[in-house]
Amino acid sequence: MTLRRQLAIAVSIVFLAALVGVQAIHLRNAQAHLQQQLDSLAQDAATSLGLSLGTLLETADAAMAETVINPAFDRGHYEHIEYVSPNGEPLVDKRLGAEEGNYPSWFVRVLPLSAPTAESLVTSGWRQLGKVRVTVHPRFAYEQLWATARDTVLYMVLIYAGAMVALHFFLRSVLRPLAAVESAAQAISARSFVTLAIRPRTRELARVVEAMNQLSRKVNEVIEAETRRAESLQAAAYQDPMTGMLNGRGFAARFESAYEGENQAFSGVLVLIEFADLGPLNKQLGAERCDELLRIVYRRIEDLARQAGGFTGRWTGSLTIVALPQMRGEAALEKLAAMRRQAGVTIKEYGVDRADRIYCGAVEARGTASTLRSLVRAAEETLVQAREAPDGVLLAKAAAEASGQADPVTTVREALAARRLLLAGQMAYRMSDHRALHTEIMARLRDAAGREMAAGEFMPIVAAHGLVQELDRGVIERVLEQARGREDNLSINVSMYSAEQPGFLDWLVGLLRPERELASRLVFEIAEHGVVKNEAAAAAFAAAVTRAGAGFAMDNFGVHRDSLALVPRLKPVYIKLAGAHTPRIVSDPGARFFAESLIRAARQLDIPVIAQMVEDDETFQSLGALGFAGYQGNLIGRPAPWPRKSG
Repeated sequence: MTLRRQLAIAVSIVFLAALVGVQAIHLRNAQAHLQQQLDSLAQDAATSLGLSLGTLLETADAAMAETVINPAFDRGHYEHIEYVSPNGEPLVDKRLGAEEGNYPSWFVRVLPLSAPTAESLVTSGWRQLGKVRVTVHPRFAYEQLWATARDTVLYMVLIYAGAMVALHFFLRSVLRPLAAVESAAQAISARSFVTLAIRPRTRELARVVEAMNQLSRKVNEVIEAETRRAESLQAAAYQDPMTGMLNGRGFAARFESAYEGENQAFSGVLVLIEFADLGPLNKQLGAERCDELLRIVYRRIEDLARQAGGFTGRWTGSLTIVALPQMRGEAALEKLAAMRRQAGVTIKEYGVDRADRIYCGAVEARGTASTLRSLVRAAEETLVQAREAPDGVLLAKAAAEASGQADPVTTVREALAARRLLLAGQMAYRMSDHRALHTEIMARLRDAAGREMAAGEFMPIVAAHGLVQELDRGVIERVLEQARGREDNLSINVSMYSAEQPGFLDWLVGLLRPERELASRLVFEIAEHGVVKNEAAAAAFAAAVTRAGAGFAMDNFGVHRDSLALVPRLKPVYIKLAGAHTPRIVSDPGARFFAESLIRAARQLDIPVIAQMVEDDETFQSLGALGFAGYQGNLIGRPAPWPRKSG
């Protein structure tokens, strides 16, 4: 119950008690006064009639007596007027019939008034002619008493209504700061540390507001400091200081987190770009101008990658690596040649004699589960040949694995259409006591012959042919179907592509809303690189699934340079650190410091960080010392068919 309602009820109770008390006292006094008036009226009427009859009557003349009595009786104030002879014989007997006055019958029972009777002797000289008895009718007294009670109640109710209106406006002005404090407290509990702009006039409330603001500011300062520290450590570990691009370690971490393990295999073009003769160029231009020229060239390379939806990194001192996902080899050659020509113009503008110092060795991967190491090796071999090529750009094809399928695209389409989905699950455990946190669901496809297709085999086809949403829908439907009646917590990976599509979010919310209990056990994970690409769509997705009762989390976290700023805004229920970081944490101090700082920043927001790809006990011990909340990987078991059959 709200404070406003409690105060209103308290005021109403006090007012009701006052109303009852005032009415009781007032009506009892009025009742006593009217009873006295009735007694007086009866006695006065009897005395007056006795004198009148004694003056006018010589004998006990009934006709004359009735003539005298009728005017008084007809006024209606008297219930009974009786004139009797000296020996008790009734001579005149007037009775008023039963009449209801303008008052309710229950009022008579609550405040009874007696009908007083008075009598007076009728005498003429010394001769007694009889007695007159008068009984007063209390109807008019009741009407007056009822009118008094009604008007008093009405007046008090009007005062009460006015008081409640005044109380409403008064409480609204007084309680507005409390409502703001309540909203701020709810926001803080939801890990959004807001400050209040209001300044209450009440001293106590002003102190509460100031205390809330100080708490929010201090927590925000701590979070911002930890975030800045983590960002600086991330930059030191994974960014090239001169160009601001990813360094070789950062590029490898991003590539492996996106395209290796259980993720879709890389499909596109991987390029090694060499800036030859950097030593002589540095002597000719000087260190400062040489760095300036390199930054311009590297910016052109970054623009090329960004336009293609890819990313870049400075692989070594003179080598830059570029990933161009979903790009065909011919298109990549055209873009690389154009970039090389533009860079040549820039080099000439700096007064360098030779402008053909840039060589590009590219390798196209299409439908193969290639590792970064194998692709780089192929690109290096192509780069050696590109140095001798006329235009300095050369493309090679990655070795394709024979799959025995005439048309893999048709195979994947048919498997999705027929919902030949296989679900596998891998448990994530709490670091402190090894209790299960959730099971991450992974998808496989089965072809018409019953052969199981791994993610690296079908995901490039799914991504290249716009089948991602169909796959996500199929997996979610199958998980919901299988999870009914179970009690385990589950996490489901959703592509950012699906989250961006019109209708997908409404469809998902429509599935979850009728099953709140099941939804409460589900968390939908989106990879960090997808969230960075479209934060607005990710925020809308997170808000919608949260309202539907499920949770939102970020997977493969810590690769993108802007990822840390996303956490306070999106508030995921947990973060899964990219698996590429895990082996480096053991041996690389920079990676370890970054992970430790990330954990501290997330802990301020009450967001647990889970490590992935934990393969051995040494890694587990190192992660536990850093403060990870949970872990997942082959140390505790490889992905197994889900749901597991009991017995």
